[in-house]
Amino acid sequence: MKEITTLAEMKAYLHKHGIEDGSVYTHGGLGGGEIDGIEEIDGVWHTYFSERGSKNGYCAWPDEASAVAYVLQRAIALAKQYRMWRD
Repeated sequence: MKEITTLAEMKAYLHKHGIEDGSVYTHGGLGGGEIDGIEEIDGVWHTYFSERGSKNGYCAWPDEASAVAYVLQRAIALAKQYRMWRD
């Protein structure tokens, strides 16, 4: 797998494997369950946990690549756990 460092690359990679925004990760919104989210706020990349209609546990990252790496590995693991991952 080529190194994925941007949100656009992450979304494309996950889409290729049958994973859409809102299923096991969310970009700036609230997902359909308890999932990780990612968004840029005032030039700073953040991750958070989407649950019960709110965003909790915000964490700021030094750059987009770091935030993407965190969410990507968790999204892949969750997709495989729920048997949503397509090779």
